[in-house]
Amino acid sequence: MLKWRLGFKFILIVVLILSVTLGLNMSLMLRNQQQLLEDELIERGRVLGHFISLISPEAILSFDFLRLNEYAREVTQQRDVVYGILVDPQGRAMTSYVNLEDALIRPLVPAEEQHPNLGVLLRQLDSRPELITMSFPVVHDGQPLAHLMVGLSRSALTAQSRQQLLYQSLIYATVILVLSTGIYLVFRWNVLFPVRRLMNASQEVSRGDFVQLDVRTKDELGALTETFNAMVRDIREERAKLHHQANYDVLTDLPNRMMATERLSYKISRARRDGEQLAVLFIDLDDFKVVNDTMGHAVGDELLIALGERFKSRLREVDTIARLGGDEFLVLLPEPGTEEEVKQVATRLTETVAEPVRLLGRDVSVQCSVGIAIFPDDGDNAETLMANADNAMYQAKALPRSSVCFYTPEMNRRVQERLQMEQDLNQALERGQFHLNFQPLVEARGGAHLGAEVLLRWKHPEKGFISPADFIPVAETTGQIIAIGDWVLERAAAFWSELQRSGIEPGFLAVNVSRVQFGNAISKRVAEVVADYRLPPGSLELELTESVLLDDVELVKSELRQLRMMGVKLALDDFGTGYSSLSYLKRFRFDQLKIDRSFVSGLPHDADSASLVNAIVAMAHGLDLQVVAEGVETVGQLEQIGRLGCDLAQGFLIARPMDGASYRSYLRQRDQRAAFSPREQDGNRRS
Repeated sequence: MLKWRLGFKFILIVVLILSVTLGLNMSLMLRNQQQLLEDELIERGRVLGHFISLISPEAILSFDFLRLNEYAREVTQQRDVVYGILVDPQGRAMTSYVNLEDALIRPLVPAEEQHPNLGVLLRQLDSRPELITMSFPVVHDGQPLAHLMVGLSRSALTAQSRQQLLYQSLIYATVILVLSTGIYLVFRWNVLFPVRRLMNASQEVSRGDFVQLDVRTKDELGALTETFNAMVRDIREERAKLHHQANYDVLTDLPNRMMATERLSYKISRARRDGEQLAVLFIDLDDFKVVNDTMGHAVGDELLIALGERFKSRLREVDTIARLGGDEFLVLLPEPGTEEEVKQVATRLTETVAEPVRLLGRDVSVQCSVGIAIFPDDGDNAETLMANADNAMYQAKALPRSSVCFYTPEMNRRVQERLQMEQDLNQALERGQFHLNFQPLVEARGGAHLGAEVLLRWKHPEKGFISPADFIPVAETTGQIIAIGDWVLERAAAFWSELQRSGIEPGFLAVNVSRVQFGNAISKRVAEVVADYRLPPGSLELELTESVLLDDVELVKSELRQLRMMGVKLALDDFGTGYSSLSYLKRFRFDQLKIDRSFVSGLPHDADSASLVNAIVAMAHGLDLQVVAEGVETVGQLEQIGRLGCDLAQGFLIARPMDGASYRSYLRQRDQRAAFSPREQDGNRRS
């Protein structure tokens, strides 16, 4: 409809322009023509009047009225003359002749009247615009003899002008019609048709068909067509770019999560139609964060790119490898074969990941965990298969490094339990389900009480006591450990202050700090707690594991420095279980080293355990560190760690973890025994 509106507007403008132009031209021409005709009429009247005024004196002097009548009749018989009257100097009519057939006279003079009253008739005609009046003096030898009055009618002139206007209008209308039609046809061919082509092409572009138009002219429309073609090319390229960005990972150029989900849905429909299987492999790199933190994110990105290329080279053309984000990859295997063949593919991929990658002059290698779900046994849609493969991958992470795990229905039960635990953790702190236990630390030789480790306990109203080994990892994953850790820190400080005010010397309290909590500006929070509860230096100890030290080295150094400036003691927990603890002792400053219970459990009979403990103690003392032996459960173990040089002992032999009230009683009894022992010794001396 736009092309008709545009054509209509254009032809309307053309018609208006032509009409106005030709109308003004015709008006001017008719006006000039009418003026010429009127001038011609006046000139004829003037010539006639002068002629009569020249021949009339002889007839007047001879009183030849018959000839005067002939002259008057001669005048009025001329074309466009209404009347001719000759009057004497006194104004009396000497002779007259009126054209009774003239259109001006007929309405004024009755048909039966042959000699109208001239005075009345002249007064009636005096105001008529159609009448031109002229007068000519009749003179003889300078003496006025009479006066000739002539009336000329414009009626014929007006009729002729109207007729001329009609003819001219018809001619101009024909000219306008012909010109408008011709201009419209030219406009339609040269403008509307190209515009219509552009409109149709635009509609095709909107439907996704990026057509190119032929450039037929070099005028503005040709330039517009070239611009349109350039725009279409840009749109095509931009759309392809956006499509690529929307469906492919920016870093590795592998399909992203959205495309992987679409392909998986498509392959599921084909597998369902053909009665075939489909395997989904969920791959997650183990400890990839260590690479980012120790070597930088740029190196981590290069590692991901290299692994993506390796994955593609190890898979078939029909397989799909996608990066879901971070260090997670997804592999789709259509027609995977047997379960053993799928496992072989997964194992080959884990071996591929484990191959070192040369980055920044260093060989960097990582491990991965693979979870596998099979269609249709483990799910009949993309979401279910991906979720189950993800669940299997998390189970693989619990196994030794570079593990492969197939999905089982039992995994969903564990996932549901984990989700339920997350929900319960959200409410546990608010509902007061957490409480603290305290396990004393004593001198390995002599047994003097020095402090206690603060242990978090969760008593669920329905499930009873839940092991920290179960809920702490969940709290760290969800970030809930920050609020929980703050609560533990504050309650431990408050309990220490209560003991101090009640006259009990509690020693120090050792609080475990998770990796997530440490990264959340732990020094600032500890400073607030120390100030609020006025804790003296040495009353608070923070126990850190190797995982805390895997983060940004400068940040860790800064936090540890701030803590030591406040007088907070620092202990490296579970020493010996990691692969880089010695480098941590060189890089960071600690006060205590806690030997993991796995080394103590073999004492006193296991010579290897004794050698390891002896080496650790020697190294620690060389670095001016105290050594704490965990998991002491027998008298033999206590005696052995004492002989090996351990400074502190902790375990069931010393005391089991106890609640606040029990620990208070434990401390009071300790004080009573300490107060009684000197008196008892003094009595023995007297005896």
